[in-house]
Amino acid sequence: MKRFNLQSVVLFFVSLFLFTSCIDGGGGNKQSGQAFGVVRFDYKTMRNVLDVSDYESLYSIRFQEAYEGNCFVVAYEIDFDIPENSYENIEANGFMYADIFDKIDIDRWTVQSSLLDTSRTLTNELPLIDGLLENNITYFRGIMFAASALEMPTDQTMSWNLSYNSENMMTDENGYRYYNVFLRSTINRDGTKSKDKIGIANAYEMKYFMEDVARKEKSMGTTTIRIRFNYASAISEDGQITWAHKDAQEVPIEYILPEG
Repeated sequence: MKRFNLQSVVLFFVSLFLFTSCIDGGGGNKQSGQAFGVVRFDYKTMRNVLDVSDYESLYSIRFQEAYEGNCFVVAYEIDFDIPENSYENIEANGFMYADIFDKIDIDRWTVQSSLLDTSRTLTNELPLIDGLLENNITYFRGIMFAASALEMPTDQTMSWNLSYNSENMMTDENGYRYYNVFLRSTINRDGTKSKDKIGIANAYEMKYFMEDVARKEKSMGTTTIRIRFNYASAISEDGQITWAHKDAQEVPIEYILPEG
């Protein structure tokens, strides 16, 4: 998996925006940007496409060798003046043709509804510099994309665990309800290169968690949910964990429960 250095991943999150298409005509009508995506095999066209939201998809030959469910972050450009991206073709195909300038693999993990013991370190656990870069998450198709930062050799690989207590999910603070998840990272394969501050984006399968929280909040008349990322910010030599947290930006319930 390709890594970001910390500076580049922060710049990525500063520039990342919710993907919206502009399909008006006119000369030089191009859109470029960066987006998270999930590969889906489109049976109508028999092609791999990259879903970048619940409603929008990109097509490029660069997804041809990918598998259903693979996750990427991509830098793209869409030229709405080419015939393939006419309004009629987009409506017929259900996707837009895009030039993909960069494509970075993102590992996919399943959230656990049984909270890991927060008083004990995991085998080969590393603390995180930042559990949620820029407080930014992107959620669609039941998958939450988020990035974290830690210091490690640049060729080291990590495993990630996101868990929560299904019996006690919520913290009430200053009149707001925050739903807690606990993020932890362990060494999968030791690196040999020098250490650097690394930003790593991950994809977490969060459908049941998000829908459960959204229904709870909807029943109380609210329109958004708040998720709190708890993470080990320091681990002492004798294994004592210092916990920190960051709150993600609010997620509209309508993004999670489209039925309203």
